[in-house]
Amino acid sequence: MQTFIPISLLLGAFASISQGASIPTARFQFSVADIADATNKWAADTSKVSQFLSRAPILLGSDLTTAAQVALAAEKDELTHKSVLDQQFAANPSVQSAKNTLENPNNFQFVVDGLTTLSNGAALSAKQVSDLVDQINLTRCKNVLPAIDRYFSASSAVLQNGLSLVANRPNNCP
Repeated sequence: MQTFIPISLLLGAFASISQGASIPTARFQFSVADIADATNKWAADTSKVSQFLSRAPILLGSDLTTAAQVALAAEKDELTHKSVLDQQFAANPSVQSAKNTLENPNNFQFVVDGLTTLSNGAALSAKQVSDLVDQINLTRCKNVLPAIDRYFSASSAVLQNGLSLVANRPNNCP
């Protein structure tokens, strides 16, 4: 069973982690705080995108483009946090499978491309916006978010905080 945990709870839980603890790997070494920070920031970025996609179908014109630009920046920022976890979990088969899913151009890049279109879409009709959001959500909810969940699961195992974080879904996931 997956549990949705508010980011504010995670911030408090991660803040209590010892700054000096570290998790050795074959080639890299990150502190528990680094892993918690990357996970927390990735969760926050994912949440921003999900919140945008939940309300995008009712936005038009400059309201749409402004909100889409924020979501696009958050989506791109996710790669920064993914990079930390990619290095940490290079030997984890579940994370490697998730990485392969995200790096497939028909998944994460498809979401970036869709958000880019929306961020430049002041002239899009309500139907065009709705159709594009549906296409983005189909890919994101089916492939991207479950892959992010696998990263978060690996982080939870390292953090040993008893929390099971999953990526926030938009309310219009198919």
